[in-house]
Amino acid sequence: MKKTAVAILALGASMMAFAEANLEAGKEKAETLCMACHGAGGVSPNPIWPSLAGQSAKYTLKQLQDFKSGARSNAVMGAQAAMLSDQEMENVSAYYASLALPPAATQGRGDTPEEMLAEGQALYRGGDLARGIPACSACHGPTGAGIPPAAFPALSGQQAEYNRMQLQHFQHAANADQQASDSALAADEMRANDPNEMMRDVARKLTPRQIEAVSLYIQGLN
Repeated sequence: MKKTAVAILALGASMMAFAEANLEAGKEKAETLCMACHGAGGVSPNPIWPSLAGQSAKYTLKQLQDFKSGARSNAVMGAQAAMLSDQEMENVSAYYASLALPPAATQGRGDTPEEMLAEGQALYRGGDLARGIPACSACHGPTGAGIPPAAFPALSGQQAEYNRMQLQHFQHAANADQQASDSALAADEMRANDPNEMMRDVARKLTPRQIEAVSLYIQGLN
C-alpha cells in the first residue's frame, strides 16, 4: 500500500509540473534549438535522428536530463541540453507531447520482403518465448503509443534507422563487459540510461535480423 501511495503521489507531482509548462515558450525554444535536427513539427527529416512529435513529456524530459548529466552519452545532445534550464526542458518536453505522433512510414512495404515485416510484427506483438524476449507491445502499446505515466516511449512512426541504432546501442551496453580491450566502443555507441536495465535485458537477446525486422515494423505502426 505504501509503495502504491508513493507512486500515486509521484505521478501527481509529475502531472502538476507539466501542467505548469509553457507550451508557447517550449515551441519557441524548440524552433530555435531543436528544429534543425528534429524537424518542423517534431518530425525528423533525417533517419538517424528521432522524431519527437507526440512523445511522452515525461520520457522526453528524462532524456534531456540524462543528456545534460551524461547518463546518456551523445556529444551533440549533451551540448544542446547543457544550454537548457530545468523549466526550459519541461516546456520543450510538454510542447512536443502536445503534437500528433508522426505518420506511419511506408519503408518496408514495397522494398522489404513481407516475411521480414511478419517477423517484426510477431516479435512486437508476441515476443520470442524461446529466447526469453517479451512482447514490445507490453510496454510500448499495441499501436506504439507508449505508456506516458510510466515514461515508456511512443514508437509509432519512428524512423527505422533510429530504432535500429538504439537497439544496437542498448545491446552494446549490455554486452560491454564482453568487449575485447582493443575494440572498445565509443560512449555514444552504448546506451545505458534505461530504468532497471529493461531495454538492455531485451536487446542483449535480439539477433541482428530481429533488430532489423522489428525496427522496420515499428516505423509502420499507427
